[in-house]
Amino acid sequence: MRLLLLTQYFPPEMGAPQVRLSELGERLIDRGWQVEALTAVPNYPTGRIFPQYSRWRPCREQIGRIETVRVPLLPARTGFIRRLVSYFSFVFSACWYGPRMCARPDIMLVESPPLFIGYAARFLAWRWGCPYTFNVSDLWPESAIRMGILRPGFATRLAERLELSLYRQASAVTGQSEEIIAAVRKRVPETPNEVITNGVAPNRFGKSKANPAITKLLGDEPGPIFIYAGLFGLAQGLDQLLDIAQAWPADVPGRFVLVGDGPAREVIQDRIRDEDLTRVRVLPAQPREDIPALLAAADVAFISLGMSIPGAVPSKIYEAMASSLPIVLIADGEPARRVQRAGCGLVVPPGHTEEARQACVRLACDPALREQLGASGRRAAEQDYNRETIAQRLDLFLSRVVANPK
Repeated sequence: MRLLLLTQYFPPEMGAPQVRLSELGERLIDRGWQVEALTAVPNYPTGRIFPQYSRWRPCREQIGRIETVRVPLLPARTGFIRRLVSYFSFVFSACWYGPRMCARPDIMLVESPPLFIGYAARFLAWRWGCPYTFNVSDLWPESAIRMGILRPGFATRLAERLELSLYRQASAVTGQSEEIIAAVRKRVPETPNEVITNGVAPNRFGKSKANPAITKLLGDEPGPIFIYAGLFGLAQGLDQLLDIAQAWPADVPGRFVLVGDGPAREVIQDRIRDEDLTRVRVLPAQPREDIPALLAAADVAFISLGMSIPGAVPSKIYEAMASSLPIVLIADGEPARRVQRAGCGLVVPPGHTEEARQACVRLACDPALREQLGASGRRAAEQDYNRETIAQRLDLFLSRVVANPK
């Protein structure tokens, strides 16, 4: 059967949706699917088109084993109106070039957010006469309201109506967390749904993946190393890490390394300079293939959210688990429950900076606890969040949808 991944974000961009969709696509190919991706020219998170791509011309390329069709869009880094223009430019490009450049699929897997990709999903489903499964990674617009990107009002009511109509018209809905699917079931109990969590390929991670070049990149100052690798965005609340570093006891070893890029990067670097936070180092985003070595060279994974966002579970949790890294998690809700259930880290609610500092100091001073938590995380990665098992569940679910479209 043929599957089309419809997503605005795809490798070589870095990010949770990009990794999840490409790795699941590869595993579905192993299970007999023919997988194609319809996506935008890469520009995330900088809002600049990657140098080897054209802003105005579509192209076809191979990402791993996935045939990938890339279509133009107007990129945007900041500003709600600019982002809206970017989202809709991809919608129009996908609707125009999709039928001309992609083979007709038996089913589409549509990645949201952005929510407006649903307009392209509905048009292409009609054009091809195929069902679509709507995959919800964030409950939008609720998440945007929580982060202060949107204010409640007429625009959000329109977005909520669009959200509801997309859930109703989809042949099925998948979501990366139990909270997301619970919200979907409450609104559209008649639409088939399934929790398809994010996950990890355990064989790609672990202490054996360390290499001298990456270890040197992190620096040779006294450790242990607390690492954050990912997007420097609004939701991540990385100011909490800087607060911890600012109040770090002088007699306790430990330092913080942030690896990545995003809209908050400049603010973070300014604060590090202005407050002379000598225990913090910022490194540029690294290639996806170097992430296992980065985590292998560290001692603790630092993962944070700046607020409570229903359904949001940072994918970095699963990579830290697979790397046998203990986790300091600043979050509540489902991310906290997953880390606590696995017994792989110390959990602190957002905004409780002093508790988070104490948790970091405790791990810095207790190598045995770090080893114990790391081993528990590795077991959870192998048993509960293995990408192979997740792909098998998605394969069975999509096959049922194709056999019984709504």
